Amino acid sequence: MNIADRINRILLILSYVSQNQGIIVEELAKRVGMRPKQLLKELEFMLLIGKPPFRPDDYVDIYVENQRVYVEYDQMLNRPLRFTRPEAMSLLVSLQLLDSEVDPDSVKSLKKKIKEVISKSVDPKARVEDRILLERPSRPISEHFSRLRQAVENHEKVRIDYYSLTRDKTSVRVVHPYLLMKHLGYWYLTAYCELRQDLRTFKFERVLSVDSLSETFPLLQDFDVDKYKENFLSSLGNRKIQVFFDGEVAPWIEEQWGSSACQPQDGGVVLTFVSETLEFPSRLVLSFAPHARPVSPPEFIEKLRHDTRKIAQLYENDLPAQGVGE
Repeated sequence: MNIADRINRILLILSYVSQNQGIIVEELAKRVGMRPKQLLKELEFMLLIGKPPFRPDDYVDIYVENQRVYVEYDQMLNRPLRFTRPEAMSLLVSLQLLDSEVDPDSVKSLKKKIKEVISKSVDPKARVEDRILLERPSRPISEHFSRLRQAVENHEKVRIDYYSLTRDKTSVRVVHPYLLMKHLGYWYLTAYCELRQDLRTFKFERVLSVDSLSETFPLLQDFDVDKYKENFLSSLGNRKIQVFFDGEVAPWIEEQWGSSACQPQDGGVVLTFVSETLEFPSRLVLSFAPHARPVSPPEFIEKLRHDTRKIAQLYENDLPAQGVGE
């Protein structure tokens, strides 16, 4: 699990316990997709949330009494947050860049509140966003994702239209959604499929529609979330890929890929992952050229050489001769 995923899990635990003080350990473990022993270890780690030297109970006191979980926060956290004008504007801009899986209604509400706070300090004739040029995510916000996420949380059945790339066919499935997970920039839904009568993992971008059925389902008792994730990710490919990114783009790679990126001695990072084919790794390197280069395996390096030659040949043939049109 990378750093971003662990932080998200910690925030989920804190939020859920805050709203359900005294929740039983076993029930909380099911809600957050962990085994009880794993959860208890994570609760011990969460006691160290604070500032250096990270003393226990610095900001968060989360504890278990009679197999029930409680959380208390430092009193200073109950005071209203005070932002400087640049901080408030930074938050507003950050909301524009949130990924498509974020709940659009919540984003809209947050943007409205932040705009109200800073409205008196900017030109009333211009919006804050108009003053800043930013790159929006290429994917539109999808209502399908929010429906699936809600179904996972409430253990509700959904009906999906799913396009199978291998069979080039769209089928209707009634599924019991268990979890959503992200890998190499793509989201996947793991669910029990009533048609196949077994667990299946669906690529989210091939889910064409989602309809809630308002019917709950029981969780599988022997379903181990962490083990399933590990097995599924390993099934996506066993070819180990390594790519070097220089210092210009290293911070972005570390932010996006977490612990999969390690730092060599020359200021950049080496990203390590597995892939079934060489297409994605090649496109990844080319998209970051000239700040990325392949490291291993040899067939990946040769693949990239082949692709760059094809690109160079394409432009050599298509570019107009010098002086034409002048």
